[in-house]
Amino acid sequence: MRIIAAIIIIFSLTACSKPDPNPELKDPIYADLQAQLGATTASLEAEKKKLEGFQKDLEGVIPQSGQIKYAQKRVFESQAAVNKFEQEKDYLTLKIEQRKKSAIISYRRAYAKKEPWPDPKEFESYQAEQKLRKAKREWDVKARMKDAGVSFAGGGAEKVKEGGESGEKAEKKE
Repeated sequence: MRIIAAIIIIFSLTACSKPDPNPELKDPIYADLQAQLGATTASLEAEKKKLEGFQKDLEGVIPQSGQIKYAQKRVFESQAAVNKFEQEKDYLTLKIEQRKKSAIISYRRAYAKKEPWPDPKEFESYQAEQKLRKAKREWDVKARMKDAGVSFAGGGAEKVKEGGESGEKAEKKE
């Protein structure tokens, strides 16, 4: 009886480990791309429904009333949005396929070298890239001055103290 228990324990400790057949499911970048695809698909369907409503409105517009240009503009903008969402959906589909292949390759390399996978540095760089990609692209001087803690009221730029007052007012109170 002890021999059988010993053999079972030895086999369980020395059992071969198999690589994961679907490593992309553990990849956080792959999961994020899947989530983006889901959101894009939902936005596409919502915009298609809006487009149908705008087209019905265009058909019901009274001729020579001036409303036709506004209705045509809404249809045109909605069609452009649908086109944009379809392109984004196609892009994300291709990106997911590419990420799946690269995840499998990198997982097999990490498995062969007995390294941890997925690489946390890769996900951090992906998050930084996404943050920059989604960042605001307009230059707003007032917002930048406010973020830097510089007051722009009163003509000249004055450094704002912790109390929220300009430098001159804070000095007079002291």
